[in-house]
Amino acid sequence: MKTKGLFTKAAALIACLCCVISLAACGGGGKSEELESRTDKYGNTLVTIMVHKDSSTKEGKAYQKCVDEFNAEYKSKKIKAQITFVAQTSGVDQYEATISNLYRQGGGKLYDIISFDAPKCAGYAKSGILYDMTSALGDYTDDFIGESINRFNDKVYGLPIQESSAGFYYNLDVMKAAGITENELNGYKTNGWTFEQFKNVCERLKNAGKTAVDMQLAAGGETCTYLLYPLGNAAGGEYVSKDGKTANGYLNSAQTKEGFQFIKDCIDSGYTNYQISGTEFLTKNTVGMYLSSGWTIPDIKEQYSANFAGGWGILPYPHKDGSPAVSATGSWSFGITNNGIRNKEAALELIKWMTSDSSATTITNATGMIAAKSTINKNYEATSPEGVLYNQLVNSGKARPSMAAYADFSTEFNLIITGLRTGGVDAVLNEHTTSLQTKINRNDR
Repeated sequence: MKTKGLFTKAAALIACLCCVISLAACGGGGKSEELESRTDKYGNTLVTIMVHKDSSTKEGKAYQKCVDEFNAEYKSKKIKAQITFVAQTSGVDQYEATISNLYRQGGGKLYDIISFDAPKCAGYAKSGILYDMTSALGDYTDDFIGESINRFNDKVYGLPIQESSAGFYYNLDVMKAAGITENELNGYKTNGWTFEQFKNVCERLKNAGKTAVDMQLAAGGETCTYLLYPLGNAAGGEYVSKDGKTANGYLNSAQTKEGFQFIKDCIDSGYTNYQISGTEFLTKNTVGMYLSSGWTIPDIKEQYSANFAGGWGILPYPHKDGSPAVSATGSWSFGITNNGIRNKEAALELIKWMTSDSSATTITNATGMIAAKSTINKNYEATSPEGVLYNQLVNSGKARPSMAAYADFSTEFNLIITGLRTGGVDAVLNEHTTSLQTKINRNDR
């Protein structure tokens, strides 16, 4: 195992060096001072973009198609885009390390445009990696839905590639076996449902001999945070102060505790557990509901349709009675970097192209996600899986906390979910609120 770890670290280093070499070859590397722009031997202004997917994936091919179309359109204007794929095959940490390493080297070695996960915006903006596009974009940002624009201190640092929401997938055959009708489920889709109504459905599923819900408690990493953070907000709580600098009194507030208590109740009542296989809902009729994002829609349609012959759908996030509904939002975005290239005009043209209606349609057709543009026609039936997710984005989407220490928040959130397995909500939250506040203070020095 140690040898494998060494090979993994070596591979990451080689990948990072290859990125640097490729930039140097197109005129961007080898200098520590700032450059006005990059050009090739034909006099084209070069603009570089790095994305987090492999070029052979559906999403990777969609990015390549958009770049190729940009180059065809801008050929007469002597602007040429070059795309590099740095897949997250070894996890997102390697991708983010590539960004940080190239930024530290300066001299144009970091790509002009990078893709990044939405909650990373604050940290990248504070560290200087991302370029403030607020004035340069003007009213271009008006066409994006919900909270999809990436902001920090009320300035724009990123534009969404697509939008994401999540909900509770259900197998209609399993629901009917527990006496839960399609009309009842459609009522929850249309009117929303409370924590108590959710637990009532879980109890009926449990009584029918089913595992009521896979809440992905053991998913780990950002998946766990992304899927479960709305539940604390749906109880009326917040995780940190608006400026992202205070956790005490927020993460351990009475309201936020109610959200975690809801999760704890589902665990203690046997509705969910940490041992459910990640594919059990998709392959067997033993699990009633499954918390996941829009990326599961194409999985069901293309790989697991045989297990859902009786029908399936998505239910919205439940909420505390008397508190507004809250749902997950935020996906990967494009941002322009402060990479030592002073002239940002070509980068601005490319980022607008990559987030245009045409490009957004190309990309979301490949990913199965929802376009972040309000200008793209979305004639979803309200109770369809896509309709439920889209309505959540528009009406109840709430972004994860915007804070420079977001990585620390996500780590502590995961530890809280793990701690609920055996610990009480008050003790677990108080412990990790103290830990998070210490990390925030350290980060803010």
